[in-house]
Amino acid sequence: MWKPASAYTFNRGRFHNLVFGLRGLLWLVAAVFAWGHPFGVIPLVLWLLLMAFGAFIWRRPNWLEVSNQLLIVVDLVLLSIAISMTGGIHSPVYLLYGGEALFLTVYGTLRYSSAGALAVILAYGFSTGAWDLKIFWWRMAIMAIYLFAAGGLGREYRLTRYRNRENYQKLDQISRLKVLQESIMQEQDINIVLMRLLEESRSMSRADAAYLVRVDAQRRISGFTIQGVATPELTIEPPEHVPSSLEILTPAEEAWNAWPLHHYLYELGMRSLILVPLHYEESFYGWMGLSFVSPEVNDTQSFIVQNLADVMSMQLRFDESQSVASKRGQLLAILERMGRIVNRNLEMEQLFRSLRKAVADVLENDSFFVALTLPDDPAHCLMQYLWDDGEEYPPEIFPVEPNGLTGSVIISGKPSLINGRKQVGTLTGSYKEPLGMLVVPLIHEGRVLGAMSVQSYRIEYDPDHLEFLSAIASQASIAIRNAQMYQQTQEIALTDYLTGLGNSRRFNLVVQSAVEMAEETGQPLSLLLIDSDSLKSINDRFGHRAGDLHLQRVAQVIRENIREDDVACRYAGDEFVVVLPKSHLDDALQVGERIRHEIETHQFEWSDTLILGSTISVGAAQFQAGMTVDALFQAADRAMYNAKQGGKNRVAAAR
Repeated sequence: MWKPASAYTFNRGRFHNLVFGLRGLLWLVAAVFAWGHPFGVIPLVLWLLLMAFGAFIWRRPNWLEVSNQLLIVVDLVLLSIAISMTGGIHSPVYLLYGGEALFLTVYGTLRYSSAGALAVILAYGFSTGAWDLKIFWWRMAIMAIYLFAAGGLGREYRLTRYRNRENYQKLDQISRLKVLQESIMQEQDINIVLMRLLEESRSMSRADAAYLVRVDAQRRISGFTIQGVATPELTIEPPEHVPSSLEILTPAEEAWNAWPLHHYLYELGMRSLILVPLHYEESFYGWMGLSFVSPEVNDTQSFIVQNLADVMSMQLRFDESQSVASKRGQLLAILERMGRIVNRNLEMEQLFRSLRKAVADVLENDSFFVALTLPDDPAHCLMQYLWDDGEEYPPEIFPVEPNGLTGSVIISGKPSLINGRKQVGTLTGSYKEPLGMLVVPLIHEGRVLGAMSVQSYRIEYDPDHLEFLSAIASQASIAIRNAQMYQQTQEIALTDYLTGLGNSRRFNLVVQSAVEMAEETGQPLSLLLIDSDSLKSINDRFGHRAGDLHLQRVAQVIRENIREDDVACRYAGDEFVVVLPKSHLDDALQVGERIRHEIETHQFEWSDTLILGSTISVGAAQFQAGMTVDALFQAADRAMYNAKQGGKNRVAAAR
């Protein structure tokens, strides 16, 4: 249990009472020795007056302390009179000068003791007149030694007393800190806790004003408050000088006027300033400043401020730990949700939409995109999904450039955080400049698949946001790779191995979807059925390898003469089909004619032998309302048969 300050004050008063009582005893002894002298009643009267004065100030420690020091001079006068009355050099009363040595031990400095030794010599000399006697000087030499020793002992005594007083104050402050810390542990709001601690810092250190500056992870000012003076009307920017340990500044130091806030405090009359950082291990949270009108700051004030700053740092550390734990919990929940997305979504577009929604649940964003590298073209990547300002945009291919933001992330494999409206190239579909932007790589088994990005037009992001998105990206990479492998498997299953066109399965899927779309929208749809007239003769003359090369060439010509939205497939053997959405029959006939003409005029080489006369027959049909897929195919097949019957190497239309 700590001793309260009142207990220390009571002991100090008792000590001064003891010194005053000892003085009364010395005066009484001097009065007793002087009693037989004609004027012996005078010391007795003085003693009685001293007792009366003592009764008046007995319970006033401060008065007693001052009186005990001033009465040392009176002691010398009284003792000198008593010595003169009781025999001069032969009087034993001179021994009472030892009491003065005791008083100087308690109250006098070394310099004060030297002056006291000189005063005793002069007083004893004038009272005895024995300046020429050796015994006088022997006694005075011994007395001087006593007085000098008293000065040294007094100095150590006062230092010890001062230290004890400081220790009592510090113990009392620690006790108050303990009670304060227990009370704020119940408070959940860190801002309220910091305000209470700042107020307590100003109160306990007796500061005239106190302020608190909080910073974020980039050491940008995130919070500011001041107590004791009016809040200044100025922008609080980070100063060049930030304290790394407790500092005591005065207006003469450069760091004082280097910051507008300190200059503001100086104009209000502040002449000393304690700055103490708020940090815990490697984390820096800001600093606290306490200003004083007094130009001097003592150790006790520094001790109080440092301890309260430590309490603040611990509270900030605790709040940071809680925040981290909460973010970790959110992250685990998102990652668990991501796990479900990975297992559920194999369609790329649906996967990207699910990713965007999962990120948006925790991370505010106005734009989201995923850019994937092209396996056969490392210099370019495909922005496969772009959602910006509420709208989805079509995929777009763009170059991977080291000086570009997305390109640099893909090349380096390292995430990037950019805040502020900076010119970093065309980022989004709406062409707005984001205020905050995060770009993280998508890495699977050491290979960079691409990059994922979120952007905001309203807020800036911090490293916690970047860490969160990076964790999401690690899970998203698995999902994207799974979707890619699924797509590759689907492509293999739906692709003809010889020509690279779709196979019959692909045709069935595409034509079914095209018929349903035409039925629903009323848009035209046409179908071409192409059959080689020359495959059998090429196989018979040059072999099947030459026939395969002929089929590959036919597929290439078909691919080069259709639109991007058209779909060409090798249906069976030497038969090819082309689905032409949004095309009338006349359009289909023109496409068929272009393909037929290029096949007819193309020079086909095999083993240095020039082969001419390769031809195809083409049948064209247009979808009519109510038609089934089979009906549309049969119409195109009949038209192709008519082309064969009409002499081959021609295009016929189903009527």
